[in-house]
Amino acid sequence: MALKHVTFYGCSPTLSLGLGITQDVWAFASMMQEKALGQAIVVELFTLDGKPVESFSGMQMPADGDIDALPETDLVILHALWGDPEVIVSQQTKLFPQLRRWHELGVPILALTTASFLLAEAGLLDGRICTTHWHQHDAFAKRYPNVDFRKERFITATGGLYCVAGMNAALEVIVHLLARMSSTSVAQAIEKTFLMDFRREYSSEFIAVGGQTYHQDESILQVQQWLEIHFATDVTLQMLASKTNMSLRTFKRRFKDATGETPMQFLQLLRLEQGKDMLSYSQKKVSEVSWAVGYEDPGHFTRLFKRHFGTTPARWRKAQH
Repeated sequence: MALKHVTFYGCSPTLSLGLGITQDVWAFASMMQEKALGQAIVVELFTLDGKPVESFSGMQMPADGDIDALPETDLVILHALWGDPEVIVSQQTKLFPQLRRWHELGVPILALTTASFLLAEAGLLDGRICTTHWHQHDAFAKRYPNVDFRKERFITATGGLYCVAGMNAALEVIVHLLARMSSTSVAQAIEKTFLMDFRREYSSEFIAVGGQTYHQDESILQVQQWLEIHFATDVTLQMLASKTNMSLRTFKRRFKDATGETPMQFLQLLRLEQGKDMLSYSQKKVSEVSWAVGYEDPGHFTRLFKRHFGTTPARWRKAQH
């Protein structure tokens, strides 16, 4: 199945890096999909008033239309905000009903770094996990107290809403979405061409925030990011270790040293978080939720859920309604 249409939405000012790299990535993805599946991806950029998106440094990119011209689409990508997010979101009130409509239709939405403010302002992240760029951690947490904000996470994926803390994480999500919505060969081409080289420049993302120093083990970070969007797959320790070219023993030690958790504990937490989200926002049965997050035995999922959250999945769902 070919991916037909991707909608970008931009607010000025934005960040040149995100504007440029994502446009390049999707232009290349379109070329690769046309080669692999015989159909290019239509990628269009929209703004509130149809004027070009402009970065804080003056770089401009023409828009294909204003917010009233938004077409039907398969995927939405929100460009990052630059400057004071509260000022920008106050100007974007016309966007929020459209974000809610896309979400109701099941259209995946990827918010690049500070664009998570747009999803939160639309009310789509209430009660859900979320992350954003480290520059805006305090402002985000203060403005959106109903969001389960995770400043230590580089990717959060919940209910078709993807938030990322940096461009490396954004590329990881794009590869995941292409594998799911386009083809494995297209996803692999993007990973090989963009993600591998981009990782070399990622060390600047590791900084001290709020007294907590994030670990600087890039190999472990890559595994964490991969798990955050592939949590439901059949995962083994050996598979994860092979992604880092480490021995199993070294990988387990490095993961625990970097995160304070074992790889399986980290994976279990991701699955339980996703399960909680599905229980709150979907009509799936508990058994269906269990299978959707990677547990074939619903009884095992229920026991883990009760141990972690102090209640059963059924009682949790009832308490949310």
